[in-house]
Amino acid sequence: MPHIDGLRCLAVMAVLLFHFGVPGLGGGYVGVDVFFVISGYLITKGIADELVRTGSFSFSHFYARRIRRIIPALIATLAMTTILAIASLTPADLVAYGKSLIASSVSLSNLLFWSESGYFDAASQTKPLLHTWSLSVEEQFYLFWPALIYLAYRLFSRRGLFWSIVAAGVLSFIANHLVVTAHNIGYKSDLFFLPQFRVFEFAIGAIGCFVVKKLPSSRWLHELLMALGLAIIAYSIAWLREGMVFPYVKAIAPCLGALLVIVAHRSTSAGALLTNKAATWIGAISYSLYLTHWPIVVFVDQYLPVAAWGIKFAVMASLSLVTATALHYWVEARFRYTRSSPGRGNLIGRIIASAAAMSVLGAAVFASNGMIWRYNYFMPGSFGRSMAETALVPPSKESEPAAVAGETSKTDLRGAPEQANPVFRPLSATEIEAGKSRRFAGILTACNVQVLQDAKRCFMDRPVQVLFFGNSHEPDAFNAFNHVYGKDPRVNLINFGTVNDCKTVQTADSISSPTQNLACDKRFATLNDERFLRHVNVLVYNVHDGFDEVARYLWGILELLKRKNPSIRIIAIGSYMQTKMDCSSLYNKYGTYDACKRKEFVQSFDPDERALSPIPQVKTLDYVYISKDELFCKGGKLATCTMYANGEPAFYDEDHLSMGFARYMGDRIVETHRADLTAVGLPVPDGADLKLSGTGSPVQTESPSIQAGPKR
Repeated sequence: MPHIDGLRCLAVMAVLLFHFGVPGLGGGYVGVDVFFVISGYLITKGIADELVRTGSFSFSHFYARRIRRIIPALIATLAMTTILAIASLTPADLVAYGKSLIASSVSLSNLLFWSESGYFDAASQTKPLLHTWSLSVEEQFYLFWPALIYLAYRLFSRRGLFWSIVAAGVLSFIANHLVVTAHNIGYKSDLFFLPQFRVFEFAIGAIGCFVVKKLPSSRWLHELLMALGLAIIAYSIAWLREGMVFPYVKAIAPCLGALLVIVAHRSTSAGALLTNKAATWIGAISYSLYLTHWPIVVFVDQYLPVAAWGIKFAVMASLSLVTATALHYWVEARFRYTRSSPGRGNLIGRIIASAAAMSVLGAAVFASNGMIWRYNYFMPGSFGRSMAETALVPPSKESEPAAVAGETSKTDLRGAPEQANPVFRPLSATEIEAGKSRRFAGILTACNVQVLQDAKRCFMDRPVQVLFFGNSHEPDAFNAFNHVYGKDPRVNLINFGTVNDCKTVQTADSISSPTQNLACDKRFATLNDERFLRHVNVLVYNVHDGFDEVARYLWGILELLKRKNPSIRIIAIGSYMQTKMDCSSLYNKYGTYDACKRKEFVQSFDPDERALSPIPQVKTLDYVYISKDELFCKGGKLATCTMYANGEPAFYDEDHLSMGFARYMGDRIVETHRADLTAVGLPVPDGADLKLSGTGSPVQTESPSIQAGPKR
């Protein structure tokens, strides 16, 4: 069926060009859904034809064909990808790769990636096997679909088979609807990765087996259906965007488009787009092309992180084509059309054993702590350069950190002197995970809005009650203030938790959340309780991008809380930079934390976030504004920003402050905003000079509140 090979070509090219970053193809990921429709059609057709022809179905032959078709090329890809992963990935990423190697070898990678993160996260650029999620979904589909087709045909004949397929598709789509309606935390990842939410796509393809037999043979009808199907797929590729709720309703169009193309097999004019030699050849190697392209995308980004897009595209496209061709002819085709025989031994058994061996290799990589020994011989991801050669140019005076340089009397978390640019020592995966976890150490036993009655954690009788409010960056503010006031018997620090994943409903005089996950409903109920608000003296707001449009509703909440209790004093802390990949990974790759502030590796850095904010309350609400960029960067310049303090990087991930750096922020706040702290009612920090504010301007003693248009 040449037109189906052509459809495979369209599907795989959509995926490749989307992953290569070609503009205007934001929905290229629907190529995977087209593949699911094709699989549903071909698998169902093969099973049904065998049942009609022989009256029975051989499950053993079916699974043997599937194993020969899928596993050998996958194993070859995993083997080569593992070699490149060891050569290029930093320790934490290599450990994560080990887990994905295990999962991919046993067809469970979709479940692994579902448990870790969303498909479109920036972290996907460090996951060479992320694309295997779709293979796992398809292989899981093979576990139950043949049995469904066999039983439905046996029990209900061909007509009953059709309605059984329709029922399976409808149930799957209803499951999509229920999950979207429930809107539980992580529901988008549930829909994207879990197989039950994809069954309706396979079912749409399976229905094609019945449509083909009933469709009139009119050539013009087939031409119309072919053109319409191609147009629908093209529209989906151009219109859809990453991050949308998918599959659900938005998957129907590309899947129906694929169905129309499949059934319009008599089309010759429009069909020529799919049946020409180039399209059918790419379709024939589409599986190998899909297997090889994503590891190439990841490793090109590893070795050419700052190359122009045009250069990256040329390298990715050419390498994908060459490796896919080799994989197809040397592995995929040879095993696909080879059967086990007494002379050849148990081919299927050897293939399965190879997959098992690959999973054992994955376990070894996972348990290796990131293979720190590699740094004795080369810097991963740096074309074999030595550590000294790979390190960035030493910082000049201009790039010297604003407050850390020269402060060598303090000690870090390991008891070593603090220094601006420590001697390079690679961070192991264990150290990185420990650093990420450490930022939550104080919060786990601290007061929060759910345990206000716990006298061992919450000291509600203290004269100063401080509430921390924000998203996943709320702990950074808590850690900073806990460093300053954690042992002060006059201050009680209360965590809200996080607003992340909490749907909110705000009226003129109330705020609530219908979300039960993460106790959002209960926490917002406490926040809305005037009896609780009367106790709150200071509210510390800390949100990444907290002055951007996405935070408009949060400022509405701040305004409401201020209206409900006018005596609350608000401290709003600005954002710091965000890197494109984990700062710890950049350090391990380039040998210095200065890599984290190189422009090409910085996702966002906005010292003027407050001045440029489109949110009205930013200009009208009374609050103290604390700029992280002014705390950590001389003159607000990126090159001067501090990236290391108290023995830890600014952040181990892309933007959440480490415990050591949050403590450093606490010291800097006391140093530069000591008068502002006392003006809002916080006690005098030890050693503070209260006559001048951090900027050297006199303290306004007539009113403790800061005027609209907050000072820095």
